[in-house]
Amino acid sequence: MARNDIAKGTLRKEIRSYIQEQIASGRFKAGDRIVETQLAKELNVSQAPVREAILELAAMGLLEERPYSGSFVRQLTAADIEDIYNTRAFIDEYAARQAAKRITEEQLAEMEELLHRMDAAKDIHEFVEMDIIFHGLVVDAAGSPALKRMWEGLRLVEWTGLSAAVTQNSLPELAKQHWEIYRLLKKHADHTVGAYMFLHIKNFGDELKRYFAKTGGAPLTLDDFEERSLL
Repeated sequence: MARNDIAKGTLRKEIRSYIQEQIASGRFKAGDRIVETQLAKELNVSQAPVREAILELAAMGLLEERPYSGSFVRQLTAADIEDIYNTRAFIDEYAARQAAKRITEEQLAEMEELLHRMDAAKDIHEFVEMDIIFHGLVVDAAGSPALKRMWEGLRLVEWTGLSAAVTQNSLPELAKQHWEIYRLLKKHADHTVGAYMFLHIKNFGDELKRYFAKTGGAPLTLDDFEERSLL
């Protein structure tokens, strides 16, 4: 990948994260329109990466595109969360089963090194970044280009931050779950790791669904993320 492509990808990701933070903080509320020109001016960037970030958030389901009207913040419901996480659970289950059959020693070594870093994560943001990388490694190990395209296109893994904000599991407990996935992959236990991965994802969805049902879809605040620690 050319250096310019890397820079563009990083900028798009930063803009996407910024919009997510504004939604979480309550600045952008359900039904609010996200105006590309205003955001581009506010962030001192061109409209192109802003548009790309908005399209990615629409793919996630956080924003919706209305013909001839623009992009708006969605009012998510518990049913929306259930649908999103059930979809991801099935996709990640398939990825884990395929990965167990095809994973190499080099891929296992890379995964193990990442898990040690995950154990040493100092805050929730660092942990979430490594969580996303971990699941990406599982998808890569599955060796399916079609699966990779679907997984990336749906942006399902980007919900990891919201899951981490509301889960009752501590970060060490979450890390332990990822170690178990690694152990099962190393044993090439395809059916067992698939079932474990399915429940791993679905349990997060159930927790997030309960949160949205309880709050009536109120957005997570930045404090929800900051309060999570390794303790």
